[in-house]
Amino acid sequence: MVKYIYMGTPAIAARILEKLCESEYPPALVVTQTAKPKGRGQKVTPSEVERYARTQDLNVLETIDVNMPGTADVLKTFHPELILVVAFGQILKENVLKIPKLGCLNVHASLLPRYRGAAPVQRAIMSGERETGVTIQKIVKKLDAGDVLIQKKLVIGPEETSGDLLLRLAEVGAEALLEAIKLVESGNPLDFKPQDESLATYAKKLEKSEANLDWSLAALSLADYVRGLQPWPIAQMELNGEVIKIFKVQVVPGWGAAPGSVRSDKKTNVEVQCGDGQALSLLEIQQEGRKRLSTPEFLKGYRWPSID
Repeated sequence: MVKYIYMGTPAIAARILEKLCESEYPPALVVTQTAKPKGRGQKVTPSEVERYARTQDLNVLETIDVNMPGTADVLKTFHPELILVVAFGQILKENVLKIPKLGCLNVHASLLPRYRGAAPVQRAIMSGERETGVTIQKIVKKLDAGDVLIQKKLVIGPEETSGDLLLRLAEVGAEALLEAIKLVESGNPLDFKPQDESLATYAKKLEKSEANLDWSLAALSLADYVRGLQPWPIAQMELNGEVIKIFKVQVVPGWGAAPGSVRSDKKTNVEVQCGDGQALSLLEIQQEGRKRLSTPEFLKGYRWPSID
């Protein structure tokens, strides 16, 4: 069996690790980012990968920088044939890349060379893509530019959020990674294919400021943003001086008002005019400090000032 080190941090990486362990391909070592303060209370919380790995009594190494000489020396003591990386959150440098004799493979949640970078799932949905997938690629110095070993495609559902899609991609990513391990284990030459650099796009990390919707955009584009911005940072708008989070919308005919104009029957619907003449009907929303509600439920307890 191939001896490998697994590097990952968030939930998608934990799910793929779980599938590997269930398939009797546990790693010799799990490497994850050092626990960080999270949430309102800033409680120091281990990564999802570490939490799962501990339940399986796997060897675990936390690190703030896997490339530090001392950390790299620890990796060498495991004599790995492969290093497998899934949403680890750190870029591997030459001193780590050269440790495993069979190289380093990365699971990337897009059909490379499209959407290289930190937020491929979110950016794909926000860009209106209807298809995405998983790529198993060789890790090289340039970000997500390595040769491709395996790709598996997925259709993006019309109402699917980034969180929903990540769950499905984790399952497909685990299948693809198991396939890659077995290919390596077979001893046959691996059929890597170079990426077409002319088709490369970049999926930059999401920023909190992107939660504020730009109503000058087309309604369908904004609907894609609402889906793509879940589970973080969640789309939002200002309604009567209060920030409202938006979870679900539907494109409906507009009424010729300026983009960002709001209308409501004050009982069942809230609609916002968009830049293309259409509008978004807000179906599920949330006031700060309150529960997420359907719009009719929201309006039952909302004191609506006149906006006619």
